[in-house]
Amino acid sequence: MSKKKKIPATSQPNLTRSVSNHQPIDSSANRSVVSTETTTAGIPSRKGFELIVFDKRLKWFIGICVGLFLLLTLAKIHYSSIPYWNQVIPDGSDPRRGLISGKPLPIRIDEWGVSTPFILSQIQNGFPLENPAIGGERPALVGYYPVNHFVSIFRPDYWGFFLLSPEQGFAWWWQFKVIGSLVALTLLLLLLTRNNFWLSVFGAFWLVFSSGIARWSFYLLPNLLPGALLVVASIYLFYGRSVKALLVSGLLFVWAFAAFALALYPPYQVPLGYLLVFLLVGYVWREFHKEWLFDKLPAKLLTFGAAFALLGVIFYMYYGDAKSSIDAMSHTVYPGQRSETGGTGFIANWFSEYYSWLVDDARFPKEWLNICELSHFITFAPVIFLSLILLFVYSRKVDPLLMAVSLFVLIFWAWIEVGFPDWLAKMTLLNLSPTRRAQVPFGVGNVFLTLLYLDYVRKHPIKVSGLVSALAIGGVVALMIYAAVLNLNDSNGFFKAHQVFLPTLFFAALSVLLLPFWRFPYQTVIFCSAIFLFVLPGLKANPVSKGLAPLTDHLLYKNIRELHEQEPKARWVVIGSQYITYMVSATGVNQLSGVKNLPDFKTMRVLDPTAKRDSAYNRYAHTVYYTYIDGRDSTVINNTFEDGYAVGVDPCSPKLKKLNVKYFVFDRAPQPAEIRCLRQVRKLGSIEIYRIND
Repeated sequence: MSKKKKIPATSQPNLTRSVSNHQPIDSSANRSVVSTETTTAGIPSRKGFELIVFDKRLKWFIGICVGLFLLLTLAKIHYSSIPYWNQVIPDGSDPRRGLISGKPLPIRIDEWGVSTPFILSQIQNGFPLENPAIGGERPALVGYYPVNHFVSIFRPDYWGFFLLSPEQGFAWWWQFKVIGSLVALTLLLLLLTRNNFWLSVFGAFWLVFSSGIARWSFYLLPNLLPGALLVVASIYLFYGRSVKALLVSGLLFVWAFAAFALALYPPYQVPLGYLLVFLLVGYVWREFHKEWLFDKLPAKLLTFGAAFALLGVIFYMYYGDAKSSIDAMSHTVYPGQRSETGGTGFIANWFSEYYSWLVDDARFPKEWLNICELSHFITFAPVIFLSLILLFVYSRKVDPLLMAVSLFVLIFWAWIEVGFPDWLAKMTLLNLSPTRRAQVPFGVGNVFLTLLYLDYVRKHPIKVSGLVSALAIGGVVALMIYAAVLNLNDSNGFFKAHQVFLPTLFFAALSVLLLPFWRFPYQTVIFCSAIFLFVLPGLKANPVSKGLAPLTDHLLYKNIRELHEQEPKARWVVIGSQYITYMVSATGVNQLSGVKNLPDFKTMRVLDPTAKRDSAYNRYAHTVYYTYIDGRDSTVINNTFEDGYAVGVDPCSPKLKKLNVKYFVFDRAPQPAEIRCLRQVRKLGSIEIYRIND
């Protein structure tokens, strides 16, 4: 570690505190910093090692975040695309009902058509463990939904549903993920950058509003938020020097560990878990202060032991209640038996995010599937790797934290682009993370790499010869030209050369700014401002909406709710449109059709007694029912997609009567043969609702 140096007068004000390695200062035990000096640039420089400095700026930042969270939650503001229901099943109401600004996105159907109706189904039924409408067994325990179970302690984004009205709870669900993640990531980055406040706040914004998170309706955040707090708690347990600090850190460690682990989605969890480990190991390696690490060692060991013992109890209790559901999920054809070996590449390519301004939800290269699948994160990894080599050659210094994150990026680049042998994929659990999902946590690692490099290189500039400087700049330019050509070829004519020129020039300039021999005033400010402007459209990736009116005030929803209240135990089937099934799920009725988070074998064994078509429905699936009448009471079950199947059945079948199906929703006027045992109870335009004759 280097001796303390004055910060050059050309350094950027307010972006960082320089930190040197004098005797450690115990900020975790609420002791004041021993001394403070001011450099010639007027930047405050604290002596000694310290953890997070909760100064006035940080307290103001947290206070503003908490205030925004409360204000937006109580005002019922969220970022759901549910106003799209005004278009997909119009009922004559205002097409902008519930929409404040932006445009609801049809591509986010897994949010407005699946997750939101599932949540409302849970609310309408009192947050049950078993809810056949959304799946067999106990779907809300393995799926991430609100449920009357202790596991909800570790799902903080759902707490609002238990405390407030459904509309305010729905706003809480969105705001907690977004604003809570901004706070959690800022705290983590403050530790990793040695209290570089503005860079940490900027980094949190960059991560949360990058397209790889924002365009997926922030689905990564229930893992990323507790993951960030888990690293923070771990560091405080390692370096804490008071019993109070250890107790608080231990409790946070248990909660964050359980929250991360029980938000079950291995495709994100596995790579993100590796990133968290690399960050923690790199930090401890860099900040290996024996005075702190070995102070109160027995108390620390006892705290860790008690924490893991408590986690063992939590996981044991959870597993006991969720075992049948976990078994059912792990034995599904999709996704349970999915096993990957990597090497299938990015949906677009590693550098396609450079040109994200040229695409939107309706315009993108058809080979890149859709705007969500192709979205990930800006990467500067190749330039940073080159710079780290130069830094080592000229300074003979290596930053352990940067090395750890670089290793993560290289390993997961190899997983995505090259692949692993089957035995290694299984041993590392990466067989559970398809490359199209792993690219998102991989992108998070790339952002961490850039932020940590920005903090490091400002304090460790080097001088190189003109030849080396020219070669490095030439290498960066060549890389940017390669990225442009790669995207021109990958897009099969979608991008034109004149379109990619400005983005290529923009990122070439930013990449040159990263080279370690470029130092001038406000350099980091300029870089961060440019990235901020580039990421800013992520604020518009989701609409701004209010309340649940597009669903709960919808004519179809209200009619089904009225009938359901008359016969709450009756089961329903939608004949036809899968979109109608999504809305019916939101009403809370027990329907056979719709999306099944887990296969409902109890129901399907009635329809398929010999389990002949087991492989068709043993999966997470969007199910559609249609009429099939052959006079023999046959049931036809076909697998339509990897995550879908269709069921052909006679509405008058004794099998449906055995399942207590009483109501049928047709997306059209039915034929006489289909309703020979039914009577009409509602007609809503082209949608007709029938009840079976008793």
